[in-house]
Amino acid sequence: MSAADEVRAYHALSRHAPQRFAPGPGELDWATQPAPFRRYAGTRLIELLQRPLEESPGYDAAFAGPIGAAAPLNLASVSQLLYDSLAISAWKASAGSRWALRVNPSSGNLHPTEAYLLLPAGTVDPSALLAHYTADEHALELRAELPAPLARQLHDALPPGGMLLALASIAWREAWKYGERAYRYCQHDVGHALACLAIAAAIQGWEVRLLRGVAERRLDALFGLDRAGFHEREAVDALCWIGPPQALEPSLPEPLLQGLAALDLHGQPNRLSRDYQQWPELQRVHELCRAPALAPRPWSAAGAEVAVENPGLPLRPILHRRRSAQRLDGRSGIHFDLLLAWLRRLMPAAAPVPFACSGEPPRIDLLLFIHRVQGLVPGLYWLGRSGRAPGGLREDFLWQPVLDELPLYRLLEGDARQLAAFLSCGQDIASDGCLALAMLADLDAALAEGPWTYPRLYWECGQIGQLLYLEAEAAGLSGTGIGCYFDEALGELLGADSDYLLSLYHFTIGRAVWDTRLTDLPAYPVLRRQQPV
Repeated sequence: MSAADEVRAYHALSRHAPQRFAPGPGELDWATQPAPFRRYAGTRLIELLQRPLEESPGYDAAFAGPIGAAAPLNLASVSQLLYDSLAISAWKASAGSRWALRVNPSSGNLHPTEAYLLLPAGTVDPSALLAHYTADEHALELRAELPAPLARQLHDALPPGGMLLALASIAWREAWKYGERAYRYCQHDVGHALACLAIAAAIQGWEVRLLRGVAERRLDALFGLDRAGFHEREAVDALCWIGPPQALEPSLPEPLLQGLAALDLHGQPNRLSRDYQQWPELQRVHELCRAPALAPRPWSAAGAEVAVENPGLPLRPILHRRRSAQRLDGRSGIHFDLLLAWLRRLMPAAAPVPFACSGEPPRIDLLLFIHRVQGLVPGLYWLGRSGRAPGGLREDFLWQPVLDELPLYRLLEGDARQLAAFLSCGQDIASDGCLALAMLADLDAALAEGPWTYPRLYWECGQIGQLLYLEAEAAGLSGTGIGCYFDEALGELLGADSDYLLSLYHFTIGRAVWDTRLTDLPAYPVLRRQQPV
C-alpha cells in the first residue's frame, strides 16, 4: 500500500457516520484528563510583557500584510507577538471549577499546540536561546543557552531582525476525548495558531513564513522533543520564520542543525496524565505525513489592497475577545452585504495574512448553508476559493452565479437548517446561526503532490476558521468550529465520488446565547506592562 493510500485509509477510519462514530474512548475518563499546560521544571523563567489593548492598529489593516516598519526584535516585540496570538485571553469559573480560554482556538478547548522559539543573542537575553512559551504565566522557559559558536551560526543563518518558532502538538490532549480522530483536530489547531501568529506578527511589521528546507522528521531533535523524560509524545508540526519580510527562505546549514540537536537542555517536562491510551493510527499517520526537505519557494511580497470594511474598529481587542459560541439564538440574521464582506476576506488573494504563511496554493472550497441572510435566498451555495472549475457534482445543482466579483454560486434553494444540523452530527448550533459552512478539499489532487499535503489541508481550514471567528466578533456576532460531522453523508449530498471532495471542517456563525452562570476572570492576575513609547 502506498503512503497516499495509507493516508486515505486513516481518513476513512476516522470518519463519523450516522450509524457509527470514529474509534474513540466512548466516555471521558476524568481521572486521566491531560493537564492543559506543558511546563519544564527547573528552568529559568523569562517574564514577558504586554501593552494595553487600546494600543491597536485598525482591524482591517493586518490582513494586507505587515503594518508599518518592522519592530526591532527584543523582549517587548516578542512578548507582544505571543500575547496577541497564543496567550490566555480569560479564565472561566463555575461550581468550583476553573478553565482557561486562549487567543488561539482549540478543538474542545484542549490545546494540543505548544510553541518553541530559537532567539538570536540579544533578543530577550544576552545569549542566544532555545525557549518554550508557557501560556499560563505568559513567560518563556529557558531550555538551552546556545554556546557561542552555535549562536554565531544561528546569527549568520537568519536574516537580521527575525527568529524561528516551532509549533508542536501533543496528540494525547485531543485523543483523550476524540480517539483516532485527534490527528485531524491537532492539525486544525496548528492552522488556527498559524493564523493567530500571522496576524500578531503583522502588528509588529513582520511576516510569518513556513520553512520547507528541513525535513520535518528532524524537527523534534532540533527542539529537544526526542529526549527522554516525555511521558506523552510531543512532535513538531511546523517551523516558521518570523520577522521582517524576506524574498527567500533562509537556509539552515547542517552544522547548525546538528548543533541544535546535541544541545544540553534544561528542565524536565511535566507529566500531563497519570496514564494514557495509545491510539496506534495517530502516530502512524503523523509519521506518514511529515514532509521531506522541500525545495524553497520564493516568498511572495505582502501588501495587497484590502477593503476597509470596519473603519475605526481596533484589532487587538477583537483578538483577545474572541470566543467559541456554545449556543446560538436561532433567530438573528445578517444582511447580504455583511456576508459579502466575510466572503471577500476568505479569498486567498484578498488576505495575504494569514493565507500566504504556508506557501501552499489554496485547496479549500466552501459549501455554504444559508439560513438567515437578508437579500439572499436560503439554500446551498458554493464559494470557489481554490480556482477549481465549478461543476462535477450533483446533476441538479444549479451553479447560478450570484454576483460578478466573487466565485459564489447558488446550488439549491430551500430551507437547509435541518440538513446543516444533521450533517454536523445532529448539532442544533449548525442550524441556529445565520449560516453554516463545510470546508471541502480534493484529497486525491493534494495527495498526488505527497502525503505531507494532508495536514496542510487542515491548516488551511484552521486559517479560514480563524478569519471567520474574527469577522463574526467584529460584527458583534460569534462563531464556532464544528469538528464532528458525518463525512460520508456530506459526500452523498454532493453526489461526488467519495475521494473527490471531502469535508474537513464545519463552522457556523450567529448570535450567541451565553451561559450567565459562568464567571469571567482576568487572563493574568498581574502582567508587566511595557512603558508607553
